[in-house]
Amino acid sequence: MKSLLTLVLFLTVPHLANAEFQAPVIRAKMSMFSTTVSAGEQVNEEPLGSMLTLQPMVLWNFPSINSRMGIHYIMDFSSNYGFTPISGIGLTGYYYLKGLPASYETTPDDTLVQKSKPGFFTFASFTPVNFNLNKKESTPNAGDGFSFSALLYEFMLGVGYEYPLRPNALIAVEISTREASGGDGSTKFSYSGLGLGISFTTSYY
Repeated sequence: MKSLLTLVLFLTVPHLANAEFQAPVIRAKMSMFSTTVSAGEQVNEEPLGSMLTLQPMVLWNFPSINSRMGIHYIMDFSSNYGFTPISGIGLTGYYYLKGLPASYETTPDDTLVQKSKPGFFTFASFTPVNFNLNKKESTPNAGDGFSFSALLYEFMLGVGYEYPLRPNALIAVEISTREASGGDGSTKFSYSGLGLGISFTTSYY
């Protein structure tokens, strides 16, 4: 799965140079993931218990390939293993099955034409993340606490439906799956999960 996603991202990136430049859109996404984490022998498929996953993005429209592509920041916070166990900056790509739900075109007489419609989409993202697990025992007899930190590479895939509230304001619901793994010497780190999210997209035009 990781190799396939890497190949897809590699093949789509050259389109960025050939696509017509458009002003970026801002997308703010909030998700709730049921994430399980593993770290060596001390944590084995335990629930992360994060309250919310935030993922703000800056994306560019590419109507010729029915896509949006850009960068994002992701952060899980308020978990069973620290306040910010997962955070990182990565790349995101959205593909709309029947064209972008909102875009604009400039006619030869410099008239700005806005178009909007609801539609389904798929998306994928790749994020190098800082993975931190911390646990402090409340009593001396409860056992030793621990602290892990590692660089992991997260892959996320999902589907969703986006609906235009106005030409420059869209709301979407998404279902996605995430997976990450890595290692530090003899200790192996990983996490995976399924989540439900809601996002709001807007632009200045």
